[in-house]
Amino acid sequence: MSDLHTEGWRQGSIVVRKLTASYLKTLDGRIEEVSTSYSRWVVCTQDCDLRSSRIDSNVPLVELRPVLDADPPSDWGIRSRRFLLAEGAYVDADAPRCFVTPALLNMTSPERDSALDDARTRAFKTWLGLRYDRPAVPEHLADLAREIAKRCSGGRGQAISKDVHDVLMQFEEDTQPARVALFGVIEDETDPEAVRLWLADVATRVNTTLGVVASIDVGTRSQTSLELLETSYSADLSQLTWRSNRPV
Repeated sequence: MSDLHTEGWRQGSIVVRKLTASYLKTLDGRIEEVSTSYSRWVVCTQDCDLRSSRIDSNVPLVELRPVLDADPPSDWGIRSRRFLLAEGAYVDADAPRCFVTPALLNMTSPERDSALDDARTRAFKTWLGLRYDRPAVPEHLADLAREIAKRCSGGRGQAISKDVHDVLMQFEEDTQPARVALFGVIEDETDPEAVRLWLADVATRVNTTLGVVASIDVGTRSQTSLELLETSYSADLSQLTWRSNRPV
């Protein structure tokens, strides 16, 4: 019997089929189920698990996330709460998920949409991993992180955001005033000097009573180390996590 991987399914495959995701909430002390239907989904299950999933299996092994198109984000950030799969199509970490059986997924093969390109597939896999392994901004640095995120979201950033995967922040927690290093993750063909100038402009607009930008660097995805990803915070208000309450 064949498996899902052999049949062409991959992490990042797009499914065009109306399916329903559900979650539970409380209402007046009662448990209530809330269901929402979506028309497009992306496969989140890893390729190794797809390879071991027989197409006749009726065990709910395959995780799907809905693909959304209303009010898409303006950048491609791999650490954002909302992640662009392609122009105008994105996933939201807060959207309900759906688990289906390999048999059901394989039944939708005729409705399988065009696959993500290799670059977006790799970025999607990184994004999925970071949903479960993100550092929380220390509470005493929250105002500075929020300030930098706001500065990155306006001004000259709008013109070049399509070429910047993410802006990462690393803080020196024990200095006064607080110091932060900014790192722009760019496309291979993007002019790094243009991004440096933009980040320098961001730095000049940061409120220095909150902290100062001590250094700026720019690199492509291949030049971005795993250590940097693991120890930094994205300058994106939509995904920043605080050690106290979530920002509004």
